[in-house]
Amino acid sequence: MKARLFILLILLLALLTGGCGEGGSEDDKHIILTTGFEEGQLFLIGDSKCFIPEARLYVRNLSTGYEKLYGSEIMDLSVGNTLVSDKLTSLALSRLAQVKAMGLLAAEHEVTLNDRDLDKCTQAADRYMQSLSDRDISDMGIDYDLLLSMYEDYALADKVYDHITGDINPEYSDDEARIITIQRILIKGADESEALQKANAVYAKLEQGASFDSLVGDYNEELQSRYSFGKDSSDFSPEFIEACFRLSTDEISTPFVTPEGVSIVKCLSSYDMEQTDLNKARMVEKKKSDAFNEIYSDFVEDLYTDFNNDLWEEQKIPSGMLDTEENFFEVYYDIFNTPGSSS
Repeated sequence: MKARLFILLILLLALLTGGCGEGGSEDDKHIILTTGFEEGQLFLIGDSKCFIPEARLYVRNLSTGYEKLYGSEIMDLSVGNTLVSDKLTSLALSRLAQVKAMGLLAAEHEVTLNDRDLDKCTQAADRYMQSLSDRDISDMGIDYDLLLSMYEDYALADKVYDHITGDINPEYSDDEARIITIQRILIKGADESEALQKANAVYAKLEQGASFDSLVGDYNEELQSRYSFGKDSSDFSPEFIEACFRLSTDEISTPFVTPEGVSIVKCLSSYDMEQTDLNKARMVEKKKSDAFNEIYSDFVEDLYTDFNNDLWEEQKIPSGMLDTEENFFEVYYDIFNTPGSSS
């Protein structure tokens, strides 16, 4: 909650949107800190205002989600020199800033919410508000009208994204998106020649009829042995991926050297249909996201931005989880993804 949090917000916003373009300077971004705010106003982006309760709602929902997944102790851990709780606060603020900026982008593209959208927002606000305890409402400082407007902001951001990316629908072949599943025995050794010698001895046992599973237990030098991945995976070296994709189902490779070490690989599935279909969807979404980010980053670069640093430093956002079992964002996606929802 330091003063520098606003700088983190801007940096995170730039990361989320693919950067601010080449040649941009701090002056180009028009980031000016002043004290000319309305009561409770946290920041201004263009002519879009954000107030403290909105920030509290985003922070508490994000932190509660993480605590439910990983336990309350996650908040006291550090990543580098920063507490996880502070990183989540920065992420929540950056998401809120992005939603506000996308609302301005929607206006530029003449994107508005229709009656069905507004009805869905009302349903979301009704459901989430009814789930909140008096303590939740007090901690976040929200009321129904503010909650409804936040759902409308979120829906508008969602809709302008769909508007801009609607015509982007690339087709990827099964081979481009193919996901394989392999099992690996990885041998590192003191040096490459020693590791290769050991791997050759293990491979000899395979040729003599030993089961791959049993040798994994005896010789694999990493905690995991089974992996599913595509050709664009960043988890392995290109050499390893290329070797694995040459294998057919149930085929076992001879030992081969890659930067990870010496590997012996059994291909469990050379084509996982379900995962390949999911990977196609991910690839399409990445293409859409890249196209949107290019337009969005150019748009936000010239927006006037003003942050009430003094007000934010005064905030004491309660720790611990919200009482509600609902989540602001999950309620939105649940209602907007039900049959009959608007696009």
